[in-house]
Amino acid sequence: MKKIILLFLLTILISVVYSQKRPWRFGVKGGVNYIHLENYGKGYYSDFDAKPGWTLGIIAEYTKGSFFNYSIAPEVIVTQSYTLVDFIYVTDFSANIQTIDIPVNVRAGLRLSKIFRPYLLGNIYISYIYNNVGEFFDLLDAENSLPENSIRKFYYGLSAGMGFDLWKFEVEGRYRWNLNKINTDDYESLRQMGLELSVGILF
Repeated sequence: MKKIILLFLLTILISVVYSQKRPWRFGVKGGVNYIHLENYGKGYYSDFDAKPGWTLGIIAEYTKGSFFNYSIAPEVIVTQSYTLVDFIYVTDFSANIQTIDIPVNVRAGLRLSKIFRPYLLGNIYISYIYNNVGEFFDLLDAENSLPENSIRKFYYGLSAGMGFDLWKFEVEGRYRWNLNKINTDDYESLRQMGLELSVGILF
């Protein structure tokens, strides 16, 4: 009888522990983006048109608080973005950039039910360009005269947006701006910015 009671109490204790909300969750995320190049203030005039790209990565989230709560959510994501660059009288030069991004998100949300939490977010991020291809970059180096470091490989920036948690799922939209320019000789203020939309699943 004692063994049955102890087993019953142990079962209740384990159930209570696992029913509590864990502060840490881990998951994967992916989505589409409209991140594009833009040139402000200097260099040749061009029209930069964003085209759909994709993102894929992993995320960790630490949440504190009950009704009003905040969370810190670092990510490691791979981003591929596309831009069509229209010169005067010359159109549709493609620019394809692949980056590894490490954003650290800070979120403030409201726990409206056990499974639903809307939130606002901001983050800082660093990025590494591991590949950049397309007619736009070929045109910049048409004479094969640019040094390899003419495109800055590391840069940093800010994002802001909103999203919501629904059970194990996370839906999010944010806009990002990189703060230091991507160096080229002809486009002296070239930067990357745009909208990211993603869906994640966390455990």
